[in-house]
Parts: sequence; C-alpha cells; structure tokens
Amino acid sequence: MSKVTQQLNILNKISATTKLPQILIDPKKYSGLRLTFQTKNHNGHMGARVFWHDYLPTLQFYNPEIKFDVIRIKNEDKQKSVPCKLEILSQEGTVTETIDMRNKMHHDIMKDLLDKIEHNPLPENEVIRAGFPIE
Repeated sequence: MSKVTQQLNILNKISATTKLPQILIDPKKYSGLRLTFQTKNHNGHMGARVFWHDYLPTLQFYNPEIKFDVIRIKNEDKQKSVPCKLEILSQEGTVTETIDMRNKMHHDIMKDLLDKIEHNPLPENEVIRAGFPIE
C-alpha cells in the first residue's frame, strides 16, 4: 500500500468510517471535554485509551470550536488509583457532567457521552471522505 493510500485511509478513519462520534456539539453551550486517565491499560483504563485513540479524533475533526483536553497520568504503581473520567465543560468552564470511564468499553463511553451531551448527528451529506476508494 502506498504512502498516499495509507494517509487517505487514516483521514477516512477520522472523518468518514468512525460513525458513532460523528456529531455536532454546540460551542455556544459547551466549551470542551476533558479526559483524564493513565498511560497504561491496567486498573480499567483500556476503554478510555481506545476512546481517546479512536473516537476523540473524529469528535475534534467535526467540532473544531470545542476544546479537548487530555490528561494522561503515568502510573507505574499498579496499586495506586488514578482517575479515569470524561468531563463535559460548560461555556463558563465548569464541569456539567462527569462520566466514569473505568472498566468501560470505548463504545460504551461514547454512548454515555451521547446520552449526557446535547448534540446533533452529522448529516450524511456533510461527512467528509478523502480521495479515492479505500484499497
């Protein structure tokens, strides 16, 4: 696979093929989202890491006015408890909702976010697809 094809596939993953986070968040109501989780998978943080890796780029792509803060905490002591949460921030910067991401799968975290945040699904005709068909 050529470099161009690889880049188009990555762009399509962010913009077109990751469907669940293709939403529009009202920047007049919300200022941002803040994810806090540890860098390693242990203690129930794997779903948060996959959410950050797979879903956050699509959310950012379609909501450029919204601020996305990611706080990754290095925790070598597997016994130490590190927060694993997703916070929804109001326009004033206060936390309006908190989602506990610990021990949840990435798609369940996204569904919880959809339940807690006012949003509109992205119309199909506004989904951006890059270049030619994926090989």
